[in-house]
Amino acid sequence: MFRRLTNALRRLWLRPSESSPSDRQSPPGGSEPAAAAPRRSRASVAEEPSPQARHGTSRPRRPAVRIVAHGATPHGSKRKVLRAGATAARFYDLHDDFRAPGRWEPGDPLDLKDKVVGDVWMFTAGRPVDPPGPLHIPNEIRAAPLDFSLAGAGLTPVVHPRVAAVFARLAPEDVQLIPVHIEGQPKPYFLVVATRLIRCVDEAACLEVQHYGPGDGVPARVGQYRSVRGLRIDPTQVGRARVFRPWGWPVTLVVSEVVKEALEKEGVTGARFTPVTDTRH
Repeated sequence: MFRRLTNALRRLWLRPSESSPSDRQSPPGGSEPAAAAPRRSRASVAEEPSPQARHGTSRPRRPAVRIVAHGATPHGSKRKVLRAGATAARFYDLHDDFRAPGRWEPGDPLDLKDKVVGDVWMFTAGRPVDPPGPLHIPNEIRAAPLDFSLAGAGLTPVVHPRVAAVFARLAPEDVQLIPVHIEGQPKPYFLVVATRLIRCVDEAACLEVQHYGPGDGVPARVGQYRSVRGLRIDPTQVGRARVFRPWGWPVTLVVSEVVKEALEKEGVTGARFTPVTDTRH
């Protein structure tokens, strides 16, 4: 459309003028043409009333029309243009790296009576917990703990103090850090409790999703996820959270790219990151 408009304007510009000598021809018989009427100046035209004025009528002037080329954004338009290089937030599943050499396998945290505190999912349900009192994790073989591990059947994150410092600095409103003593270690480690449970699973983008139904014998979990393969989340539902667990699938601990990069910069051992958002853009 813009090309056609440009060609039309070019033809209009190059069209010969009506007073061009090439357009004037002598009348038959070679007689001279009649004298042309004298051209009126702009002043005389302005002084002469228009036909509408003579008949007592007037027509409003049509407003000027500004032509905008196809694909251009008119001045003053409220249409939003994406900032160049802008990308959606990225998030990762933070889990135990089973390939780590010399990996130890911590059990569930125990109280002073060597009993498991609450149920095994107490620290991974995506909500704050009441202070459980002094906790410890047995380490009979005195294996060197990794900086990040998932402990026991509940897969509770257990981290080195410098890893806990990263979470405290970057996600203070998203985590609860509970000290835990590991046998053979002079300094306490910490349990990382993600306190946010966010409904954000992008079911259409996951490889496979299965839900609990009324006939599965678990009434409290009807509607939640029985199985999720190739987890993907919708980052637009996350808000400003940097650490959280997905509603319906709290077994996964999700961290933002900011937290991931900070942990990698610290050289954290035992951690592995799997993308849960689209990383093609």
